[in-house]
Amino acid sequence: MPKQPDNKNQSTRHHNRRSPEPGQNHALTLNGRIMVLLLVIGFIAAGCGVLIYKLYTLQIRDAEQYRVQAAEQQLSDTQIPATRGSIYSANGKLLAKSSVVWNIIANPSKCNQDYVAEASQKISELLNGSVSAEKIQEQLSKTNSQYRVIAKDIDMVTAQSIIDYANTKRITNGKAEGDPDAKYETVLSMYKESSSTREYPNGMYLSSVLGFCDDSGNGMYGLEKSYDEKLVGTPGRSISSENAWGYELANEESDTHAAINGYNLNLTIDDTIQTVLETELSNAIDDYDVQNRASAIVMNVNTGAVLGMATAPQFDPNDPYNITEPKLQAILDNAGTALTEDDISVLQSRLGQDAVADIIADGVVNPNGTKSTDEEGNKIDVPSEKSQLQGMIREAEWKNKAVTELYYPGSVFKLMTAAAALDSGLMGADQQFYCGGDLTVFPNTEWEHSYRCAEGNAHGWLDMAGALNHSCNLYFIQVAEKMSAEFFYNYYQAFGLTQTTGIDLPYEAKGISKTQQEMEQVETDLYSTAFGQSQKLTLIQMAAAVASTVNGGYLMTPYVVDNMTDDTGNVVWQAETDIKRQVVSEEVSEQIRAMMENNVGHTGTSNDLDYHGCASAYVAGYRIGGKSGTAEQLDWKGAYKYRPDGDYRKAISFAAILPADDPEILVLVMMDDPRWIFDYASQIVAPVTGNIISQIAPYLGIERDASYDSNGSVEVPNAIGTCWTSAQVKMNAAGLSHRFVDTSDGDVVYQYPAGGTVVPAGSTVYLYTQSTTDATTTVPDATGKTGTFAAQMLKASGINVAISGSASDRVVSQDIEVGSVVPYGTVVTLTTGPDGSSDAQQDADTPQDDAAQDDTPQDAAGENDQDSTTQDDTGSDAEQQ
Repeated sequence: MPKQPDNKNQSTRHHNRRSPEPGQNHALTLNGRIMVLLLVIGFIAAGCGVLIYKLYTLQIRDAEQYRVQAAEQQLSDTQIPATRGSIYSANGKLLAKSSVVWNIIANPSKCNQDYVAEASQKISELLNGSVSAEKIQEQLSKTNSQYRVIAKDIDMVTAQSIIDYANTKRITNGKAEGDPDAKYETVLSMYKESSSTREYPNGMYLSSVLGFCDDSGNGMYGLEKSYDEKLVGTPGRSISSENAWGYELANEESDTHAAINGYNLNLTIDDTIQTVLETELSNAIDDYDVQNRASAIVMNVNTGAVLGMATAPQFDPNDPYNITEPKLQAILDNAGTALTEDDISVLQSRLGQDAVADIIADGVVNPNGTKSTDEEGNKIDVPSEKSQLQGMIREAEWKNKAVTELYYPGSVFKLMTAAAALDSGLMGADQQFYCGGDLTVFPNTEWEHSYRCAEGNAHGWLDMAGALNHSCNLYFIQVAEKMSAEFFYNYYQAFGLTQTTGIDLPYEAKGISKTQQEMEQVETDLYSTAFGQSQKLTLIQMAAAVASTVNGGYLMTPYVVDNMTDDTGNVVWQAETDIKRQVVSEEVSEQIRAMMENNVGHTGTSNDLDYHGCASAYVAGYRIGGKSGTAEQLDWKGAYKYRPDGDYRKAISFAAILPADDPEILVLVMMDDPRWIFDYASQIVAPVTGNIISQIAPYLGIERDASYDSNGSVEVPNAIGTCWTSAQVKMNAAGLSHRFVDTSDGDVVYQYPAGGTVVPAGSTVYLYTQSTTDATTTVPDATGKTGTFAAQMLKASGINVAISGSASDRVVSQDIEVGSVVPYGTVVTLTTGPDGSSDAQQDADTPQDDAAQDDTPQDAAGENDQDSTTQDDTGSDAEQQ
């Protein structure tokens, strides 16, 4: 059998080292244990030190920081937006308002992704499909985000329904409904956030004055810009405790500081006046093919309050980035194709010759952007010419032409020259100068210049009234020469023409004028300025200056906001008349008024009773003073300073005051570059001004001349065979309204009532330029209504009214049977009495004048009376009426 190993020897081999001495093994073991213990104690001490340091950091050194962080994590600080103030007209009509809307916000990082698809479908249904389920799911799936907008600008009911759905708890552990082990959780993290949207209920109405707000609610143009700080209000705050999931803790009260809403603006703008201005300007734009918009102002001459301010065409403040002028939009739509001559003319007229020079240089609007480098060599994207042009067009449409754009005032400025000359004492109104039709100054020198009256008409010897009536340039050149540059410029400044007016609208432009030194060095600058051909001013500057010549000499700051009110209707600020200075005396002002009235005629006195240069502005029964101005736009360059017919581009304007003996209002109308068969202000703008006066003067209750009987009868003038503009002048002068049935173009071929018919004063005559067939209307039932109400109702149907009896009594009969089909303009006689129909309809809802009807024409603007002067064919500084 095998030999067993020697265990003893084996043991000897394994322990062949030297054995320690007795007691030595115990000492080593003890030392090791001590070392281990020390190490453990060291580690514990170090750990305690770190812990103590951390506690020190948390509780002492950085305690405040961590307290703040904890509070921030536990507290929700929500801003409560203030509601932007509303804007109202002088009549209380709502013009701009803010509405509270809601946004739905999600925190995808806390949304259970297992339920996102189902929830997206449901939320889309709650939104009536305005946001697709796919879009919602895309937002909810962004788990690395804590803030995603799911829906914007929705109403409170819809917003709350979404939040209620999001807060619905669901079983998340797969158990059945009712199972005691079922785990219910909120799987969506959503909340609603309030915001506001700005609305303009009347669309384009008054848009150039109102302006608009951007997407953040900041005022960008108009009153929204100039009164932004007053309108915006002060936001509030709501502070509450919330749990880790972002929900408010139960039994915890929030600390809420209410928002202070913005102030409301109540304007001086009157609804009726504004509507008349906008309608007449819109008609004039179409009738006279005005290239660069038109503008008009109606102002209280004694306070500076603006009762109406219009620019046409306008934009829609509800959608300000949408271009409303078809010609301009068509140019953008056709970007990349060759520009036509008409395209170039339109762009230059609307945007400025220099502004579009680079864009149109190659004859094409490039729709593609380019690459470039900045000064540091970085590559940058350059917007396309189309994009640049689009921005320029938008800004051009937003501008308030009466405040932000300059024009040549032309002969309207002669009013200021005349007033200054009289007030200086250097000459009287009876001062005569000779007009031979042309005048050469500084002959045989480098300053030689020839002036002509329009068409070279020689007016002979004129006094100041005659010079204004004939709008004689040569007379006012001699006035300026007699005054000298120093006297003239002092008055020029006093009229406020070297500074802005200070009107409470933004971006007011400052006029461009020759300085006193320039007028002294080059006297032709003085002469041209004296008749309004060397300076460019804003329409509001001219309105303030003209008003000061007729209101006793007082220059005032114009304004459009009458007062501001808070939420409860308390007036927190009230506008006051701001008189800057008295420029001319009361006596001079009276003289200017008389001369202006003589220009319009019919009641004034004149040294030339057979001619009144501004007669086309006359309206029967009213004492109207006026002055026209037709200026050549000489700042255009090259061939584009001329119209296609070879004549200069023109700026034409007309200023009217009434009543002329004691003015209440000023009406100032301007058209920029009209393209019609005539282009004098006395032929185009004066009739439009007359149309405006014929509508707003009765509304304002302006006193008529004592000889006029508003309850009497008048004979209808015969307008057949006359130009449509002349026809309107005839009707205004007779105290009759007028409407065009087809178009305002060409000669009148038919009218109803016919010429020679006797009708009640103020009746409407319907004019036809295309057809001799009567447009018809149906006679409504007027019985049982008051005479006043019935007259308004019939007028809205295109029917003239004669009342037999008291207008305050009720109608007992009408001479044309109810339901009869009659021509527009038919006179229906209403008989009234105190015993009107017992079942009379209550006069609760007064009908609108000129109610919309498919075949009822709109009032057309403009009349034509030939002026005694025409344009200077040589293109010299000839100023027309």
